[in-house]
Amino acid sequence: MTDNYQGNWSYRWGGVPWMQKNVKAGKNESILAHQWACVGFWLTLRDICPALAKLVNTQEIYERVWSHDMGETFIGDISQFRQINGHGKDKHILEQEEIQRITKFIPSKTSRKLRAYFKEFEKPIEKIVKLEALVSKFIDTIQGNHFALVFAEGLGNSKNKDFVKKIVERTTVRTANQLLKVLKEGRHIKAYKEVSAVVDHHLDYYRKLGIKIDPDAYSK
Repeated sequence: MTDNYQGNWSYRWGGVPWMQKNVKAGKNESILAHQWACVGFWLTLRDICPALAKLVNTQEIYERVWSHDMGETFIGDISQFRQINGHGKDKHILEQEEIQRITKFIPSKTSRKLRAYFKEFEKPIEKIVKLEALVSKFIDTIQGNHFALVFAEGLGNSKNKDFVKKIVERTTVRTANQLLKVLKEGRHIKAYKEVSAVVDHHLDYYRKLGIKIDPDAYSK
């Protein structure tokens, strides 16, 4: 717990131009705030998507989203904007080392579980088939997008819109398509329709800003 508190002062959105005005004004998002917001998002999403909720272990999703960025607690986050610009190539390795260090002195059962969650979370999204892992990834990406939609300045202007499009397609759209693929292959039609509706509603915010997100990106 002592190590986890540090997440209060490790922040996201480093170097993201459309977030800088709010960051300077103190409206930043810590690692722990992001994880806690993801917990709250699932609390709501499970009621909006009852068919999906019946398919998954809710406790496991809470555990996954609460712990998924634990490796960033001390080293901080490398934003998608910076990753697109060539930073953070060894990000997952450094985070894995941090998780191993942080969980070294907690009960072995919990330690193994958290390390396994992280290992699966960092797989290429197309190789993830476990619904709890995919739903957790889905929550992670949409929560990040939502924070930007609420606080960003100039998301849809000509300088930023191409970057925003690329980030949303490589994270949310890519994750959503894999989740929908697994649901479709499992013939979970009701859950498929629920997730599709959530995705369409989310992407509609970008359409209103003049950002044309391709919902079929990464679908092949």
